This record gives sequence, structure tokens and C-alpha cells, in this order.
Amino acid sequence: MTSNPLKTQLKFLRTILKLCVGLIVIWAAGKHASNTWAGLHNQGIFIHFEAGWLILAAFTYVVGLALDGIWYWRILGQSSSPVSCKAAVRAYLISHLGKYVPGKALVVIMRVALVAPAGARPATAAFATLYETLVMMAAGGLVAFLGFLLMPGSNVMVPWLGQTPLALIGFVFGCGFLVLTYPPVFQKLTRLVSLPFPGVGSDAWPHLSTRLQGEGLLWTVPSWLLLGLSQIFVLYGVGYRGLTPQAFPAVIGSVALATVAGFVVPISPGGLGVREWVLWTSLGATLDHGWAVVASLTLRLVWVCTELAAAAVLTPLKISPLPPLPTSSTPVHDLSSPVRPEIR
Repeated sequence: MTSNPLKTQLKFLRTILKLCVGLIVIWAAGKHASNTWAGLHNQGIFIHFEAGWLILAAFTYVVGLALDGIWYWRILGQSSSPVSCKAAVRAYLISHLGKYVPGKALVVIMRVALVAPAGARPATAAFATLYETLVMMAAGGLVAFLGFLLMPGSNVMVPWLGQTPLALIGFVFGCGFLVLTYPPVFQKLTRLVSLPFPGVGSDAWPHLSTRLQGEGLLWTVPSWLLLGLSQIFVLYGVGYRGLTPQAFPAVIGSVALATVAGFVVPISPGGLGVREWVLWTSLGATLDHGWAVVASLTLRLVWVCTELAAAAVLTPLKISPLPPLPTSSTPVHDLSSPVRPEIR
């Protein structure tokens, strides 16, 4: 049986395209690591790093991201094309590198490309990515609100608003994203997103419910706590010893608020600049400004290096589609099995 030359050429072009995208992502992430290191030196800061604490920071970061990856898997499980947990978490962690390319769209493209071979419908994977991210941002805003609520007096100067409590900013972010992820609202949003794509209908959407939204908060709130703990370990890793346990909630809230703010500015690759400014400004309400700058820049460096290492480990792993589900005369609608939504 002779192979189709056109198919062979298309397969070759896809391979070249994937290679080019991979190289661009690695270059962009590496550039960010280099810029972060240069930023430390530009501040006149030469730090003696303590490897043990920084390894703990990297570990807690990747575990926190893995929880978000499990949440992404749970969303795909509520669709007509579920994938294995391993495939979803792998795709989630690797695709994080795409955020360093301006516009953040590459995250969606990479994640779809990584879960499609595992059996996910591309449109479903894209919608699940959007929903996972918005629920994560809602949880981040609420974690920031609660963290700063435990540290009264934490304010920041906001243009046109003057001194604004950081807890209030987190509350606004959290509630705003909660409204966007409320299933009826999100379904209307996905209808608008689907309009330019004929053939992508409601059958491509995961089956969303308020119960699933609540489950998402249960997965992503601990993730934010671990990301904040990563910042605490970074502070110890750069030699800062003035941090008391009473300040931990504010540090965790600072990381959550800064990351959400970086997401809200879509043209900033990986939230670069925006996240650092918000982070060292909010951390400055808890500790010395100089240490806040060091901590925020070092955190970026640790996270980028962790993402590169995770992608290097996970990329070679092979994934396979799930076996077909057994047919049953009585459908079971629960959160552990995929459900095809009704089309009305």
C-alpha cells in the first residue's frame, strides 16, 4: 500500500511546526529567566541563594500547578471526550510555558494539541481551558481577599482611587470571575466565542453546573495556598529571616493578587512586569520594600526554571486515549462520568 504524498508532506509540516513552536516557547521562557536574573542585578542585588529552600519553593509550585491540572481533567470528564488524569495534568504543566509568548493564546493552542491525541475534542479542550483558568482566577481573588483581610491596614495606591485596601481589590477580582464562571453566564460567553466557528456547537461544551464550579474552587484554593507557600520558601531561600507566621496570609494573598492582575493584562507575557510590580507593592505592606523586590524577582526565576524542568520531564511521556465507555440503557449523571449536554 503506497502512502499518500500529500499526507506525508502535511505530517512533515506539522512536525516542523510543532518543533518551531517548541523552540519559540523555550526561547521565550529562557529569555524571561535571563531578564529576571538581569533585573536582580539591575537592582544592585547580589544574593546568596540557599538551595534547599528554593527546591522546596519549586516543589510546592509544581504540586500547586498539578492540582490545577487535576481540576482541568475534572472539567474534561464532564464532556463527551474525557481523557486520563495523566494526559490532562501533563498537558496542563507543559502548556504553562506558552504564557511567555505575548497574548497568552499559545497556552490554549499547546494544551489542545497535547490533549487531542489523548482523545479530547479540540473545541472541548479549548472551552475547558478557558473555564479552568477563569475559576482559578476567581479562587485567586478570593484567596487574596481572605489573606489581606487577616492583615488589616494593607493598602496600595490605585490611580484615581487613592489608597485602596488590598482585600477590596482581591474581593472585586474574585467576585468578578465568579460571575463569569457561573454556568449560565459562561455558557452565554461560550456561545459568543463559538460564533466565528461554524460547526462548533453546544455539543462541544463540557457539562457545567454550580456543583462543578464549587469543585473547581475546592481544587484551586489549595493550589493558591501552595503557590503562596512557594513565595514564603523563596524568602527563606534568599536569606530573609524577618518573616513571621502572622504574615503568611498576606504573603499568600500577595502572590494570588499579583498573578490574577498579571492575567488580567493580556498583552503582558506571563504577566511579566505587571505581576512583579503588584507583588512587590503588596509584599511591601508586610516587609521591607527591598526584600519585596528581591522576593518577587526571585520567585519569577524559580517558577520559570521549574516550568522548564517539568516540561522537559513530561514531554517524552506517551499518552493514549481512554478505552470507550461501556454503553448502558440507564445513563448515570454524576461528576465522575462524562455527560453530553442537552441541545435545546
